[in-house]
Amino acid sequence: MKCKCLGRYATWVCRAVLAGSLLMAPMVTENFVTASNASTSVTTADEADAIVKEAKAIVAQPETFYTLYVGMPNSDFRANFSNLPGWKVGYYDNYKDPWITKKTASWEYKRTLPLGKRMINQDVYIKQLYNGSVYRVAVIFSGLDKGTGAKIYKEMYNVLKNRYPSFETSIPYGLIVRRDYTPTIQVSSGVHLQLLYYKNFKEPNNYEVAYIIDGGQAYNLY
Repeated sequence: MKCKCLGRYATWVCRAVLAGSLLMAPMVTENFVTASNASTSVTTADEADAIVKEAKAIVAQPETFYTLYVGMPNSDFRANFSNLPGWKVGYYDNYKDPWITKKTASWEYKRTLPLGKRMINQDVYIKQLYNGSVYRVAVIFSGLDKGTGAKIYKEMYNVLKNRYPSFETSIPYGLIVRRDYTPTIQVSSGVHLQLLYYKNFKEPNNYEVAYIIDGGQAYNLY
């Protein structure tokens, strides 16, 4: 399975069918903005709008983004993420969480997006059973000013609350002021979702928005 890139923004179209899996992946079409193609002539407002649209596209499909989903086979993951221009890749072989007994691996994809005088960081984190299925995916926008952070969070939150009837009860709207408070909502058997908006405690003028899909319980990891 391979992904096709069309135009200035890479459009990924991927159908991953996993017979007998925990989840079946729907057709996914996402805008994957390539940092190296960013124009120097756009305004700050254009840049902010592009980041907000990118964030909204991430939550456009249930429990999946950038073709990633809980239960994705290692072969499909490697085929889709083997060559991504504009992204820095980090791999942690035999990654060991202190509370997980099974052997796992962790991937990190990083890029920067321009926003006026700021450079916004976008990080995609993927955890999988060692050479096996993906069980956790996350995307984090960091280095945001308060206004852009709030707008990204609001747009993503509205999409999710309209999809999941109990979303507002499970994950109350608003800025998180305690890092140990991380509300979740169960979206399918063994799979939980989080949307978090918080201030960087080390850099109080920077804000972060995190979107996490975790299927660790589906694989009896914790």
